[in-house]
Amino acid sequence: MLRLVLRRGRAQWPLLASLLAVVTVGTTLLGVCALLMSRTAGQAVSVAAARAPVTDLDATAYSSDIAAEDAPAVVADTRTLLTSAMQPFRSTLSARAASDMSDISGRSGKGYLAAVDGLPSRATLVDGAWPQGAGETLLLEPTATRLRLSPGDHVRVGDADLTVTGIATADAGTGWDRDLLEGAGYDPDYSDIDSLRHFPAYGPFLISLDDLLARHVGLTRLEITAQPDLTVSTQRDLDTVTDGVLAADRRYSGVLGDRAHFTRVASTLPHVLLTAKSQQRVTDGAVLAVAVIGIVLTGTALALAGRLTAGVRAAETDLLTALGTSRLQLLRTAAIEAVALALLAAALALPLSSLLHAALSHVAPLADAGLSNTPAVTKLQVLSVVLGALALTVVLLTPFSAQSRARVGIDLLLAVFAAAGWWQLRAVTGSADLLQVLAPALLLTAGATLSLRLIPPGLALADRLAQRSRALPVPLAMFEAARRPRATAAGLLLCLACAAATFGAAFDATWARSQRDQAALTVGTDIAVTTSALDRSGPSGSAVSEATGGVVSPVVNRGIPVGQWLGGSGAAPRLVAVDMTRASSLLRGRLDGGRTWSSVATGLIPARPATGIEIPADATITLTAATTVSIPAPIIVTPHLLLQDAAGRRTPCVAPPMALDGRSRPLTGCGGGSLIAISLPFTFDGYAETSAPFTVTMTVTGSADWSVTSAEPVPGQLTDPALTTAGGKLVMTGQIRLGGPPEAARTLVATTFADPGVLPVAVSTALADGLGVAPGSQLTIAVGTTTLPVRIAAVVPGVPSAPGAAALLADVDMLSRALAVRGDFATPVDGWWIGEPTRPDAAGRLAALHLGTVTTRAAETSRLAAGPLRAGLPAALHLLIPAAVLLLLAGVVLHVTYDLRTRRTETSRLRGMGLTRREIRTTLLAQHAVALLPLLAMGAAVGALATRLLTPLLVRSDTGAVPVPGVVPLWPWPTESTLLAFLLVAVAGLLATVVLLQTARSTAAPLRELS
Repeated sequence: MLRLVLRRGRAQWPLLASLLAVVTVGTTLLGVCALLMSRTAGQAVSVAAARAPVTDLDATAYSSDIAAEDAPAVVADTRTLLTSAMQPFRSTLSARAASDMSDISGRSGKGYLAAVDGLPSRATLVDGAWPQGAGETLLLEPTATRLRLSPGDHVRVGDADLTVTGIATADAGTGWDRDLLEGAGYDPDYSDIDSLRHFPAYGPFLISLDDLLARHVGLTRLEITAQPDLTVSTQRDLDTVTDGVLAADRRYSGVLGDRAHFTRVASTLPHVLLTAKSQQRVTDGAVLAVAVIGIVLTGTALALAGRLTAGVRAAETDLLTALGTSRLQLLRTAAIEAVALALLAAALALPLSSLLHAALSHVAPLADAGLSNTPAVTKLQVLSVVLGALALTVVLLTPFSAQSRARVGIDLLLAVFAAAGWWQLRAVTGSADLLQVLAPALLLTAGATLSLRLIPPGLALADRLAQRSRALPVPLAMFEAARRPRATAAGLLLCLACAAATFGAAFDATWARSQRDQAALTVGTDIAVTTSALDRSGPSGSAVSEATGGVVSPVVNRGIPVGQWLGGSGAAPRLVAVDMTRASSLLRGRLDGGRTWSSVATGLIPARPATGIEIPADATITLTAATTVSIPAPIIVTPHLLLQDAAGRRTPCVAPPMALDGRSRPLTGCGGGSLIAISLPFTFDGYAETSAPFTVTMTVTGSADWSVTSAEPVPGQLTDPALTTAGGKLVMTGQIRLGGPPEAARTLVATTFADPGVLPVAVSTALADGLGVAPGSQLTIAVGTTTLPVRIAAVVPGVPSAPGAAALLADVDMLSRALAVRGDFATPVDGWWIGEPTRPDAAGRLAALHLGTVTTRAAETSRLAAGPLRAGLPAALHLLIPAAVLLLLAGVVLHVTYDLRTRRTETSRLRGMGLTRREIRTTLLAQHAVALLPLLAMGAAVGALATRLLTPLLVRSDTGAVPVPGVVPLWPWPTESTLLAFLLVAVAGLLATVVLLQTARSTAAPLRELS
């Protein structure tokens, strides 16, 4: 049998070469997908870890209340713990520590020593120099101003004699929120938890950690952070460091024992790495689904080739049977040939897939994701290629035709399985199972198979219409196409290959669009700046606008309770407030139903903008407070002014507490904006069953329409509030009831705008579903310590910067107004949003302002669409399309060549009947064109249907969840039109070429041979 196989192979090498080419194409595609799921996937997690922000990968050990004698040992043990937890990676350690509060010699109030590693990266030097040695200290500007200290001055804090070497300002977003005074430098009413006393606090007095430990002082707080270097890593190394960091928190308490309190190790590193692995599994599932489509395509091509091979060898098989060859011997011969073909295809596919994978990794998107590779072979690749080749060549042993499948109802069975896979995809929210991986291939195959049922009626209709023609070639072509079963033998392959190619292009376009939509909604705008401390010393809105050239708005973005609801088992609901008058320029993200953010914003914005009295930056305001009654304890008022800059950012300015004694007091540093609100909270330490009239006069030049009210709770404890203007003065009057409930606010609030009442908001679908509310429903939210009533004006799929979360969207102006009329001027601004920036390198300019963390929509889009964890899917889709085209064209060549070869005698008879070669060519071209070209249109229709049904279910977010906003299937008409035009031209060209070659040698000679 082996000799027969070898001899037949030499004689039929063109046929075997075509079969080998088909198997090699399929197994090469399978090998590349295996490399994407093994080598690229492993590398992707490492690259993602190396590219992650350092703040996402560090681990910080927290401890407090450390005695002076234990401090050096605690620091050393903490460093050892973190270093071991980060193994096998080397890590960089940085520390932050603060001492107990101590007296400041010659000053009222207290201060504290602190050590902060890496000061030049956390603060901006204003004057002097950074401290270098023991006894040298750096002060923040507010501390130096309050204590009237300059570089070169000496100060004593507790037992520490210090020399001031420099003065600096704290940079936002660099960890100053963890300072005892949150980087403010001064707190006039610091509350000491240990002593339960209130006193002015100054600090930090910044010295080196070694100097701090050498002074034998107790530590109120200690933080040591380890940042690992994950530039070069393996999956095993990443798993090791994940386990080490997870165990560090449990070990830390045991290591320190009773030497410290409130010990913990906090890190997002395990979450980041585990999430990266989860994202990669989602990508691998999608790549596997693409590989299955390729294997089904290759199997279909081999099924066609096997049937054609059986037809070519029919006479040979009959002869061998007549000579006494048994069926088992014939099967054994076919098996030897198939195994040899499989092994040879595997031998070719292994290097080809390695080379193709390496080439693919050097172009987008893999190259942009940092996943470039040299050719290599992996175990998964070898296993996939060998098993795939063997499985594919089994198809050659069981040839079948599209018609036989239809007769036995396999197409209907495929449709049932495809429907089951689609239903399973609708229910899945995480990683895919086997049926979900097979669903795309099942749906495409079922659609292509069912489409073949439309071919016979169509050809019969064409036959009836062609009979009206007086010329012979066209009716003869239609007759042959309608009555010859093998005329559409390649129908399944052509339809399926076209469906796969068009589906791959549409899937790629839909996936890319979904990543852009997700990025837009995740960031919320073009550039977002998030910071934990926006104070008056930071850049103003005008500086942000100048740096970016875009539309600028302050933004509130934080977790809040909604009534008594905290979000169930998920994260707390989020409140996002931004300037909704500029929604079309600021907000990014897609809404359903054709709605735009501008249409949603219409119901959220105030009727008119808030305007006030302009106060120059260098203005000095005079405040006078008086009362006409004499009481045992003084009444104290602490005026609060609310200023608004040109960008809409509102900042409170607080005056020192003052008694109602009729004295005039100057107030500086409250200029550079428009005064839009004033709050006068009164406090009285005694008790008296009487009322005290008051008058508070403020010297400002300008006029405005003022609304005056008494703030909650118990607003009746301050009666008859009023404000009058005269002679460049604002005069505020009223009556204070000194008795009554202690929780009464006793606060006069004057604003240049009316009380907005119930705050209108738009809520996400997640919040609406979680609370069971709809437009028109009313809720209450708590912003800080202030409770606000809100009314739902609209329900949106997702709120910008909070995709998928239970969130509320409000106008920042309306939110500020609602808080201000309740006496709360501390609008919780969390950052800036910049829309439509025009400056080059706007993000870099913002980073130079030290506002906080800068996030851009472009960078987030790049991370989602071309990040290392996501790049494998578009790479696989880019490979599927040419593979489908190659298999389609190979099927056309095989089909037409076989058909013309088997019809050689028939062609000779037509020649004998007097038909010219031209008429024969016309007949054959028309026959194959009318049978095959409509299959391309059907394939495109199946691809479009699969795009509509599958892409919303196949596209996932980077966490594997359903994307927000939802996926909108996209049919890229330019790409699809170009692809279909190429297929039409290529198929028509191949048909014409093969027909021309075959008919060029057609004569009547075979008739004489038959006779």
